[in-house]
Amino acid sequence: MVLESIIEKIGSSVCHQLPARSIQLGNIIIPVCARCHGLYIGFLAATIILFLMYRKREAGLPPLWAMAILLVFIVSTLIDGLLSYLGLMSTNNYIRFITGFLCMASIAAIIYPVFVFQYFQQSNNRKVLGRAKHFLLFLVLLALVMAVNLAGIDFLGSFFYYLTAFSVLFTFFFVNLTVIFLIPPLAQKATRLFSKHLFLPSLGALVLTALELYLFYIIRLAAERAWS
Repeated sequence: MVLESIIEKIGSSVCHQLPARSIQLGNIIIPVCARCHGLYIGFLAATIILFLMYRKREAGLPPLWAMAILLVFIVSTLIDGLLSYLGLMSTNNYIRFITGFLCMASIAAIIYPVFVFQYFQQSNNRKVLGRAKHFLLFLVLLALVMAVNLAGIDFLGSFFYYLTAFSVLFTFFFVNLTVIFLIPPLAQKATRLFSKHLFLPSLGALVLTALELYLFYIIRLAAERAWS
């Protein structure tokens, strides 16, 4: 089908898609590897959780102690990927998914307050994840999402197949949107989340996302031709 073909191309633009390193649910193979699956699902899940947790427009970066923990999560996937690539450590899809998930969830926790500060006309300087109980709640909710993903429930195969593709698009879109709001004429205009000030920047973020994924896809094809 056309939609599945597009999803596979989206997956191939950001991932090697090796079957042995991809999660399979029933007869459905997730369109990216386990690590990339964790990366993009982690970013989507963390962003949604943060929007639900903070509706008072907290725009302060996490405190140093929280940033240190987030940095450990980010570095963990880099170490796992590097040691696995060099053949110095044996890993599996569960570890790849968990480290990738925590890595991008941590990055989302850093990008989120930047978006809030740049988007809203008025925000406050209270720190995201500034309290230990908030950070613990954040981790618990992330753990629940990871558990559902790792449960291996076959009938959820189609759901995760499409959700993963959406997560890739969302990650690129949200990062691009945040960057666009760094442009002074577009920054700090909105008084609510869904407003007219979101339309043009969102359109620009969508265009950038499409161009970036297309460029990555072309590079992937060129690399495959060069190696063949």
